[in-house]
Amino acid sequence: MAYQQRNGNNVEKKVLDIMLDHTRIVHDGSKALDDLLDCCKTTGRDEFNKTFKKLDQLEAKANTLKKSAVKEIADAGPSLLFRQDLTRISKNIDQVIDLAQGAAFFLKQIDSEWIPPENITTNLQELSKRMIASTKSLIALVRALYQSLDSVIDISEKIEVLENKADANYRAIIIDLAKLEAPKGTSMMLRETVDRIENLIDAVRDSSSNIRIYAMSR
Repeated sequence: MAYQQRNGNNVEKKVLDIMLDHTRIVHDGSKALDDLLDCCKTTGRDEFNKTFKKLDQLEAKANTLKKSAVKEIADAGPSLLFRQDLTRISKNIDQVIDLAQGAAFFLKQIDSEWIPPENITTNLQELSKRMIASTKSLIALVRALYQSLDSVIDISEKIEVLENKADANYRAIIIDLAKLEAPKGTSMMLRETVDRIENLIDAVRDSSSNIRIYAMSR
């Protein structure tokens, strides 16, 4: 029994190490998406396409890390007490970069010669800034699991505040999009992009909530 417990503890630490690497890749993915949004303020596709490819590569790395964490959890079996919690968190974190990739896909469908009006780009920048802040906070949250429950709770509360502020940006963009005069299909593609960024920030919040529950159960 003592051996099983030690083995479970070792696996748990290994999974947390993988999870920390995973969140760093996810944060890099959110920064790549921010760069893609910035590219849309000018015409042309060269820089956009390079960054789009970079995001695809980051998503592939993130997926590999998720699979690695899930395999460690599955192989540990009953000796790992919190295997369901850790599996859920790993999948939550990976969903964040999946949504970033989805947002980028719809952004790519927009005519490269069309530039959004200032009111759209301003609110998009604000939403994107909160997206990056939330994924950066997610790194700090996973790192806090090595430290104290108080740190976990504090950071998770900050993520909730960011999510609430992002909601306000999202609503402002949706109102602007309803009034937007743009080439056919542009408003719809922008709406799909913005919806996924909003869902991304929600996914960070969900990851944060599950990490907090896990930390309080340990």
